[in-house]
Amino acid sequence: MDLRFVDRSRKRALLRTALLLSDATLFFAAAVLAAMVQFGVPAGHASIADFARNVTYIRLAALVTIVGLSCIWLEHLYDLDRIFWGSGEYTRVAKAVAVAVGGLVLLLFAFKLPEVSRGWLLLTLVFAFVLVGSGRAAIRWSMLRLRRQERFLSKTLVVGANAEAVRIITSFRKNPSSGLVPVACLAASAEERSRLDECEGVPCLGYAREIARVLDEGSFDTVLIVPSAFGHEALAGIINDLRGRKVDTQLSSGLFEVLTRRVLVRELSGVPVITIKVVSFALWQRALKRSLDLVVGAGVALVGMPLWLLIALAIRLDSKGPVLYTQARIGRDGRPFGMYKFRSMCDDAETRLADVIDRNEATGPLFKMRADPRVTRVGRYLRRYSLDEIPQLINVIRGEMSLVGPRPPLVSETARYTARDWRRMEVLPGMTGLWQVSGRSAVAFDEMIHLDLFYIENWSVGFDLSVMARTIHEVLWPQGAY
Repeated sequence: MDLRFVDRSRKRALLRTALLLSDATLFFAAAVLAAMVQFGVPAGHASIADFARNVTYIRLAALVTIVGLSCIWLEHLYDLDRIFWGSGEYTRVAKAVAVAVGGLVLLLFAFKLPEVSRGWLLLTLVFAFVLVGSGRAAIRWSMLRLRRQERFLSKTLVVGANAEAVRIITSFRKNPSSGLVPVACLAASAEERSRLDECEGVPCLGYAREIARVLDEGSFDTVLIVPSAFGHEALAGIINDLRGRKVDTQLSSGLFEVLTRRVLVRELSGVPVITIKVVSFALWQRALKRSLDLVVGAGVALVGMPLWLLIALAIRLDSKGPVLYTQARIGRDGRPFGMYKFRSMCDDAETRLADVIDRNEATGPLFKMRADPRVTRVGRYLRRYSLDEIPQLINVIRGEMSLVGPRPPLVSETARYTARDWRRMEVLPGMTGLWQVSGRSAVAFDEMIHLDLFYIENWSVGFDLSVMARTIHEVLWPQGAY
C-alpha cells in the first residue's frame, strides 16, 4: 500500500481505531494501577466491601473504562475534524475523565455499593488523565512524524489562485506537519486564469465554478477555499457544490499572524462572525516579562562566566582586536542602542564591507554571506553555535533588549523599512525569537517580518518560554547559522 497518499476513509478509520484502542487500554490500565497503588495488591484481589467480595476493583476498572469511553465520545474526541488542531483536545480529555469518574460514583450509588475507596477514585482520575492524554499525544506525535516522512498526506485542491493562495501553498510546503499537500488549484475568474497555468508550481485545472467536474475526475481528500478570491455568491455556490462529497472542506481565514487560541467563531443574529481576542500588554504582564529577563539573564550570565573567559581568551589568541564588539542597532520605537557581541570578524570588517557587498545572499535590506572572508576562525565556530550572542545578556539586563523578541536591525537596514516593517519595532528586540528557531540565517527577510509580527500579535509569557526551549535545541543542533 502506498503510504504517501492513503485513501481518506481508510486513513480516518485507522486513526479512530488507534484512538479508541489507546483510550480503552490506558483508561483500564489507569484504574488497575490506581487499585494497586491504593491497596498494594493486584486489582483482582481487592473487593470494595466485605459484603460484596465478588465486586473487585478490576471489574470496576472495566466499568469505569466503558463509562470513560462514552464520555470521551460525547466530548467529540473521536471526531477527527475537532481534534489534532490544538491543546484544547487535552482540556476535553480532562473533562471526559472527570465526568466518567463522577458517573461511576452515581452508578455505584444507584446499585447501593457506597464503599468504594475515595483514594482509588482520586488516583483513577489522575492516572486516567495522564495516561489517556499521553496516549493521544503519542498518536499526535506519530502522525506528525509520518507526515514529515511524507506519509499519510492529503491531496489538497486549492480553490482560488490569488496572493493569499500563493502564501498558503508556500506555508504548507515549508510545514509538512499539516498533512495537506496542494496538488492542484482552481482560478476564481477568467482574468485570473489567463495570468497563470499554475499557482506557485501547482497546476491550475480550470475555474472554481467547475469544481464538481474536477472532483469527479480527480482524487482529492481536502478542498481548501481561499475566500478573498471570491464574492459572496460565488463562495456560497462553491460550498453548495461540495455538499455530500466525501472531502474535507477548509476555508482560509486570511489571519496568518493570529494564533487560533485568539480566534473565536460564533453566530450573531444568524451571521457567523470571527472574533479576535485582543493581545494583552497589561502593565503586570510587561513587569512579568521584564522580571523574567532580569532573573534568567542575570542567572545565565553568572553561571556562564567561565565560558565567557574561555571565549575571550580564544578571540585574543586568534586575531587582533577587542574581545567585545559594539554595534549600533535599532531598538523599540526606533531608539538606537549599542548591542554587544563577541567579536567574530576581523577588526576592519566594516571597512571591508564594500568588497563583499555584491555577494549578498540575503533578501531585502539584510546582508548575509555563507562564506564571509571577514569572519575569523574562532568567529565561525562562535556563530555556528550562537556563542557570539552571549554578551547581549548585558543589553537584556540594561533593558535595551529582551530574551525573546524581534531581531534588532542595523541602522542601514531600517532605511529601507516600510510602515509594515516598522511594526516589528513596537516591542523590545530579543536575543532570540521566532526568526532564530525557524531557520536563522536561512530565513528570508519577508518571512522574518511575518514571524516577528506573528510574535507581537500573539505575545504571552508562555510563548516566550516556548521560544526559549526551542532555542536550546537550535543552539545545540544548529541549522541555517552562518
